[in-house]
Amino acid sequence: MTHHTKALCALLSALLAFTVPAATAQVLEEIVVTAQKREQNIQDVGIAITALSGTQLQELNLDNMQEISQQIPGLQLQTFTPSFTIFNLRGISQNNFTDNLEAPIAVYVDDVYVSSMNAVGMQMYDMERVEVLRGPQGTLFGRNATGGLIHYVTNKADETETNGYVQGLVSDFGTLGIEGAVGGSFSDAVRGRIAARWEQSDGYVEAGVEPFTGSQVTGRDTYGADGYAIRGSLQIDASDKVLIDLGASYTKDDDVPTGMYIVTFADFDPDTGLGVPLAGGTGPLDGGASLAGDPHKHASNENPFFDRETLNLRANVSADFDNGMQFTSITGFLDLDKFYQEDACGGLCFFPFTTTADVQQFTQEFRLSGETDATRWQAGAYYMDIDMVTANQVEGATITGSPQGIVRSDLDITSENWSVFGQVEFDLTDALTLIAGLRWSQDDKELDFFQTSFNMEDQGIPSGTVIFDLADEAVGAFADVPIIDYGDYAGRLQLNMRTGEDTLWFLSWNRGIKGGNWTAAAAVTIDELRHKEEVLNSFEIGVKSTLANGTARLNATAFYYDYKDYQAFSLTGLTPQVTNSDATASGGEIELFWTPGDGWDLILGAAFLSSEVDFVPAVFPGTGTSNAEFPQAPGTSINGLVRKSWEAGGGNFAVQLDGNWNGDQWMEGTNSLVSKQDSYGVLNGNVTYGTDQWSISAWLKNLTDEDYLLYNLDLGLAGFIEQVYAPPRTWGVTLRFNWD
Repeated sequence: MTHHTKALCALLSALLAFTVPAATAQVLEEIVVTAQKREQNIQDVGIAITALSGTQLQELNLDNMQEISQQIPGLQLQTFTPSFTIFNLRGISQNNFTDNLEAPIAVYVDDVYVSSMNAVGMQMYDMERVEVLRGPQGTLFGRNATGGLIHYVTNKADETETNGYVQGLVSDFGTLGIEGAVGGSFSDAVRGRIAARWEQSDGYVEAGVEPFTGSQVTGRDTYGADGYAIRGSLQIDASDKVLIDLGASYTKDDDVPTGMYIVTFADFDPDTGLGVPLAGGTGPLDGGASLAGDPHKHASNENPFFDRETLNLRANVSADFDNGMQFTSITGFLDLDKFYQEDACGGLCFFPFTTTADVQQFTQEFRLSGETDATRWQAGAYYMDIDMVTANQVEGATITGSPQGIVRSDLDITSENWSVFGQVEFDLTDALTLIAGLRWSQDDKELDFFQTSFNMEDQGIPSGTVIFDLADEAVGAFADVPIIDYGDYAGRLQLNMRTGEDTLWFLSWNRGIKGGNWTAAAAVTIDELRHKEEVLNSFEIGVKSTLANGTARLNATAFYYDYKDYQAFSLTGLTPQVTNSDATASGGEIELFWTPGDGWDLILGAAFLSSEVDFVPAVFPGTGTSNAEFPQAPGTSINGLVRKSWEAGGGNFAVQLDGNWNGDQWMEGTNSLVSKQDSYGVLNGNVTYGTDQWSISAWLKNLTDEDYLLYNLDLGLAGFIEQVYAPPRTWGVTLRFNWD
């Protein structure tokens, strides 16, 4: 047991003695979540959950799905483009950048699973709340929720009175945005709502100068935005007992500036090929020099971009029976098309890298639930079908050996998953509740993969030659490489104990599973294409308490993870690859929410983590890092918010400071020296004045102009590393008008 876990356990045993000074104050707003697929007060759910309401999202100026990590303990973000999002929860993530993989942090939007990491970094608007569930959630939510789950819940057509809002945004780097929504009833039985958002931004990474000539580069500013999103919902009371809830959303991103890297020079360890900072430095910018001399300036003459188009459809039907049972049907459909191009050398050399993805996903869940005086239960079945066609293309002499050479990899993955599940809660006494859940999941996938070369006649290869075809290679001992046939169970066993009306203790075991996949790419041999499924056994103890006459909540959790065949990402031979290794982790989180009165609101959170992966391969075969730490897994991270509001001039004034601090961490699983991110803190400020009808906010993000990484790729063997830094100090003004 690590010192982090020991400290957390000691804290848990002392929490009941903790008191917040009594004050004349409003009671904390009740937060309703659906973490167990039914509506419950967050304090009654024995799961480590953080939820942000729509109002909190607005006050934090969050308008993209990627931005929620700043006030969620244990949640980190990795991204190298707005079109690809990797969430990391308690150190659990999927760091490979290939489009065909699925993440162990499952993302849901309005109860529908989103399989593609290309469909996550969308505009976020007209939200009801966001729920973040830490730890395995496979029993009720199923597929690939090994490390946790993020659920985005939008505002639905559930209000009868006409209401809505319009909101405008002006911000740094040429950023403009406008959004709005309107909803209400069409008749006694039908309600509707429509919401939309548009945003444009030049990008916060600006064009710099060429390192060797000193002349201005011709590539445009990058990491911007240019797109719109629209969403509609319809609720129909088919009868007094049957509710039909329909939803559709469409997003379009067009010629979004992206795909630039900050290139920093590096040496490499001759024994492993891993990057080593120049001049003995210890971090990404220490002892090295970036190509453009600034973490927010690029040195490229290219103009890479991405286009993306998504369509989401859903149908939720619920029916109440006279015997108290309820039937629920959830149907979802996703259609995504993405084109992405980057300058993979960041101006140092000619190396365009292009990916495309065409994803169609269908999901169907049926669920039956009921309760008696002493039990609550639910059982269901789930089906998912995914057809994913992706391609990636590398160009230029740097990677192909020919000046105009192209190597294209085409993948077609068909995936079917079905499962049956159930969970029951049984009250042993008035104070003790036993929870047991089980899910059987069957995962069937098949891969069609081939590589083609073009413009490589100088190497004696006619253009259009198929240089690898998995169908031809998968014979004999490798016949099962293109096929995954995996059936396994997720399970949950938990004991809840009430030690008072406002205190809930919970002790749980959860077993999470994540299916295998392929990291098909140029230069990967057939025996390395497929990686195995991973299994996580999680043990947790936690407490949720409401204190000080309902003005404070104090929640804490301690956990221990035991991984079998953890899926670790690294660049083996400078080729992206996922391998399997056993791993362990321990840690926990603490959260305090306090409204002491007189217009004050306080939030304080902390996460602690210690992790160890048995072995992560390095660049050269047979080398690697033993006892490595999880990537993006700082030992300590802290988040906080303080807000003061008061009446003034017929309206309300509010001043807010919020931010987070993260300890030292490795950005890559190999723990190479050039992937180390030193500790850093980010502070944001917001001043708002408004009435019930309108408000105006002026805000600053990253007040201290901190430089910190969102992405790091160790290419030390090639003499450099590729990096993406978070935005610098950014200002903005938001104007909002509401109507009822």
